[in-house]
Amino acid sequence: MPGAVEQRLLRHGLRYALGLRTVVIGLSSAVYLAVGAAPDPAVAVAVVLALNGWSLGYAVALARGSRRARRWLPLVDVAVVCGACLTQTWTVVSDPRGGSTWVLVVVNLVVVTYPWQVDWPLLASGTVAIVAAYFVGATLADPGGWLADPAIGPWTAAQAALSWGLYRFVRRGARAADRAVDRAAQLRRAAAIAAARRRDEREYLAALHDTAAATLLMVGNGVLTGNSQWLADQARRDLRELRRSADVAQGETDLVPLLRDAATAAVQVTWHTPDRLSLPAADAVALSRSVREALTNVARHAGTDRAEVRADQSPDQVTVSIIDRGVGFDPAQVRPDRYGVTRSLAERMTRIGGQARIDARPGHGTTVTLTCPRTVSEVVGTDQDVIAASFQRGLRWAVVVLSLAILLLLDLPRLLASREAYTSLWPQLLTWAGLTAVTLVVGVATWRDRPLGRWRLPLLALVFGLSALATSSVRPAYLLGPAHWSEGDAGWQVVLLMLDTRVAAFAAVLAAQYLMTFGQAALAGEAALSVAGAVSATWAVLAFQLAIAMIAAVLRAMATSSAKALGAAEQVRTAEAVARHLHADRTDRMSALAATAVPLLDGLARDELDPGDEAVRRSCAAEAARMRRLVAEDTGTADSLAHELRACIELAERNGVTVTFADRGTRRELPPPVRRRLVEPAIAALATARSGTAARLTVASTGRSVTVSVVAVCPPPPPTPTADGVQLSTMVTGGRCWIQATWQGEQ
Repeated sequence: MPGAVEQRLLRHGLRYALGLRTVVIGLSSAVYLAVGAAPDPAVAVAVVLALNGWSLGYAVALARGSRRARRWLPLVDVAVVCGACLTQTWTVVSDPRGGSTWVLVVVNLVVVTYPWQVDWPLLASGTVAIVAAYFVGATLADPGGWLADPAIGPWTAAQAALSWGLYRFVRRGARAADRAVDRAAQLRRAAAIAAARRRDEREYLAALHDTAAATLLMVGNGVLTGNSQWLADQARRDLRELRRSADVAQGETDLVPLLRDAATAAVQVTWHTPDRLSLPAADAVALSRSVREALTNVARHAGTDRAEVRADQSPDQVTVSIIDRGVGFDPAQVRPDRYGVTRSLAERMTRIGGQARIDARPGHGTTVTLTCPRTVSEVVGTDQDVIAASFQRGLRWAVVVLSLAILLLLDLPRLLASREAYTSLWPQLLTWAGLTAVTLVVGVATWRDRPLGRWRLPLLALVFGLSALATSSVRPAYLLGPAHWSEGDAGWQVVLLMLDTRVAAFAAVLAAQYLMTFGQAALAGEAALSVAGAVSATWAVLAFQLAIAMIAAVLRAMATSSAKALGAAEQVRTAEAVARHLHADRTDRMSALAATAVPLLDGLARDELDPGDEAVRRSCAAEAARMRRLVAEDTGTADSLAHELRACIELAERNGVTVTFADRGTRRELPPPVRRRLVEPAIAALATARSGTAARLTVASTGRSVTVSVVAVCPPPPPTPTADGVQLSTMVTGGRCWIQATWQGEQ
């Protein structure tokens, strides 16, 4: 089945071919009726009107028709064109200096545009039938005369074959574009899924830090033993946030309710918000969580219980400001590894394409400004370039082959058979060789996928010079006739060199080449054709060449529209794939929390767990430490093991435990599962260590093993089987617990 780009090419190509055919046939026949003579004017007018009426109706019906109609309509069209060819006795005049007839123009345009309308068997049989009908009509109208020139048949068949070749090359370019765009889309989709999963994981960890981890840490540190109602409300909010994190945020939502839900009871908030503020759900959730963290920082560190939240919107972005008049601080003195400012706010906003700015001074309060863009710029340039390059390459190859076929199969035999028409043969041979060389140069550039660049103008000058040279060596009586092969065929090299330019520039340069040749013929004072005959003969070739310019322009425009359409479809497919992966990831995370954090929060929310109970406090402290370790694990630092252990030490020291840390030896970066197995026992020991005691944490690394050991006054951990190559050893002596986790590495 054709790909999206190829389907659009076939659809637009059909419309273009039908439009070109209708316009050229209409103009040619109208000019003939206006300035030409006919043996029977009444019959000629009737035939022209009937043929143009059919051509217009055929174009509309074929463009809008069903697949079945597209099978029988071309058969009727062949019959109609054959009928027009048989009327030449009444519709055309035999004039050897006339160059061509409107019927011959119709025949040429019909067979040239057929490849976009029919398959090749009908193209071949239809061309044979139309050429046969033309010769029958020409023979009846002008027995033995120039109308029945035997060269017309091969030339018409060659035009049909060359047009079919052009069609196949362009279609092959569309298929190449489909393959390239599809490969790029798959890579982008995979990258988008990976990036979305990474962003979602970071947002999940940020939500853990701001909600459950903070609440459980306060319980574990004994801060919330006396405010059971506030703790129950906070635990319920934490559970809502965790469950919200398990849902894939899609569509638009109102930011205002989410902001108000983010407020904490410890801070009285003055709100300045619009009644409604719509944002993509993922952006709104990220903004509300950032506001929650900012308000939590006010409650913990600002020394005030009042804050102000302002939300403003513009066509380009949404801005939320959190302002307090508390003690303030110096942002330059904040350690870069502190999560609240550098990660929970700044990185969270960066993930949605926004920014977080913190303005604070000691004694003057703090203002946190969060900005989120409302629009995302459309990026289709890459696909557009790929599609345009594929179209351009296919069309250029088609014109290269077409030019070589004309030079080798038509022009060279005509040149050699018309030696008497030239004052000297060598200019003709030199021109033929030069035009062939120009064609081959463009072919090599196309094969190497190189632009013509600065070589375009020198090659154009060469083509003009060769064309003038060939015309100057043609005897006046043969100018503009069949022997003057370079008159129109040098235009094909102009087509090749101007193919990727604007239509106006293309037409101007091509017209200049023809006008130069006509000027030389006019100065000679005699020609094989009359002026009207020369224009008529030139029109058939010139229309084909201008048609290629229009095809190039249509293909360039189609590259843009195709890229936009494919981009929109890709966005839908990518969004669906991202949603599936995120749903699976979030389900897995919630399953992990369901066995650990959720029971603790649920018990606190229902007042079933006493935050003053030592066992509850230890469980909450251990779970908070585990969550904080997950956050530390996400930093991507050079030594992740030491970083995670230092995060555990920070929590233990906040709980009144003095920790001595020693890190000996060098080690490579450990896989995350191994790192978790090594760190988890230390987390449990330090989180449950008795306040006011001392603990020692040691990391010993060799080339092939890593050992993490901790000595602390804490409950012994439950037995743990060996997993991921990590073996756990435990010993209790004199109330102190010694725990050691060792990873032996690959043997």
